[in-house]
Amino acid sequence: MTLSEQQILAISATERVCSTISLVGTFVIVATFIWSPTFRKPINRLVFYASWGNIMANIATIISADGIHSGVDSSLCQFQGFLIQWFMPADALWTFAMACNVYLTFFHKYNSEQLRRLEWKYVLCCYGIPFIPAFGYFFIHTQARGRIYGSAILWCWVSIQWDFLRIASFYGPVWLIISLTFAIYLRAGTVIYQKRRQLRNLGGIDSDLAPESPFAMLTGIQVTREIAYSTPERRSLSEGNARGLPSAAFRAYSVTIEGGSTTNTLQGSSSKIGPSPLQQEHSSKTARPEGVDSQRRSTFTEASSATWAYTKYAMLFFIALLVTWVPSTINRVYSLARPNDFNFSLNYASSFVLPLQGFWNSLIYVSISWPAFKLLWSDLHSRVCSWHISRSVTNMQPFHIKSGSQSPSPALLVKAENDENRRRSWLGLDPSS
Repeated sequence: MTLSEQQILAISATERVCSTISLVGTFVIVATFIWSPTFRKPINRLVFYASWGNIMANIATIISADGIHSGVDSSLCQFQGFLIQWFMPADALWTFAMACNVYLTFFHKYNSEQLRRLEWKYVLCCYGIPFIPAFGYFFIHTQARGRIYGSAILWCWVSIQWDFLRIASFYGPVWLIISLTFAIYLRAGTVIYQKRRQLRNLGGIDSDLAPESPFAMLTGIQVTREIAYSTPERRSLSEGNARGLPSAAFRAYSVTIEGGSTTNTLQGSSSKIGPSPLQQEHSSKTARPEGVDSQRRSTFTEASSATWAYTKYAMLFFIALLVTWVPSTINRVYSLARPNDFNFSLNYASSFVLPLQGFWNSLIYVSISWPAFKLLWSDLHSRVCSWHISRSVTNMQPFHIKSGSQSPSPALLVKAENDENRRRSWLGLDPSS
């Protein structure tokens, strides 16, 4: 059974539409990451590096069936197969790199600088490992099977005659990486669950809460708590503890939420976004016996928020992997078991999900960076408003009376004088001068 011309056209149109959507999402990632330091958190940096592979993979998928139509020995077909073999599995490797960052943060206490020093290794592995077979396939050719890169129904890739290589060098390694990624998230999730139970059993006063650490490292937010004795009243309370007063009942407690340093630079009437999406916020509770319960509730709320944020991002990455690779893997296993039977539904599902890798990454990127996007929008809005005001003031002309013309009415003179004073005021000039 072969695909009809209408089915091939439907698959090609789907590939190109989904590729275009992914390219738009990838452009959002690249543009905002380069535009503002606010977006350059550790987890976003890896998404940014992965975006370049998504761009190259979408260039291949947007070619669609044109590579096959130009001939399996043509440069276009060989180039398309090379890009797909190189960059499509790289996306799964980048997701694994993100999971490695979670692992190093949870279990080895890596900080942002240590994670950044690993990025060149991630780039080398995520793009270097898939490059080896992708490049080597150019030089393999036999009389019985022909070239490795050839028609793969959807586009030029590993041909049907070499279909066992699809599992051995593409889908097999990808699912190994997905399994390792799932194992890391499962292990980290188990630690979070155990810490939450400990926190609940201890009444919410655990000061070394593990779930906050990865949230701080990967999303750029830090939640810290400390005992504060900054006022004479608090110092007297602390001295009273030495005389047998219950210390827990009078302990002053402060919570600090930090999102990195924030710098605002004013130039004329416009402002520039600082490097952090969150401004520093400090709050401290007054020393009172009934404050212990609220202190515990606050601590537990911080833990729950950090836990939920981590869980949400991990689920998003893992769901994106499953949505991308499950339908296409089923299609390839089916084609391996029944090489002469082409299933339109499975092929169409593959043509839909595989080009959308960049789109899923952009959704996760926007979700993680939503506070930074709101700051960016606010800054752009203020710049546009300032530009409109400046243009309006510039277009206002002073009122002149031509010689020999009829004198204007007193009301018109008053209006003209008011307009002139308003114009000079906007320009920063003295209206009376």
